[in-house]
Amino acid sequence: MTEKIRLLVKMDIDGAQVRITAHGRLTSRSLHALYIVARRANALMHGLALEIDVSGANVDPAAMEALRRCSQSRRLPALIDPQQSDVNISVRSSADAVMAA
Repeated sequence: MTEKIRLLVKMDIDGAQVRITAHGRLTSRSLHALYIVARRANALMHGLALEIDVSGANVDPAAMEALRRCSQSRRLPALIDPQQSDVNISVRSSADAVMAA
């Protein structure tokens, strides 16, 4: 698996949904890039449902914990979003897929 993170963004503006799919290795360091993409997507439309799918990525535990905190708080880190806009964010991981099976 590659050390770089690759992000694919799929948008359904009519349904007010965005899915960001991550591949490669997601670390606390590369998480910054994912947060920037999430902030830009969230700025497109108020109330947008934003799903971050990391089920196909190798995710470091610290990065997964940071994503889960964002999902619970409905905020991106202040360094990324100083205005602390509401974010309707959910995280899908390989552990979730296994639990759903």
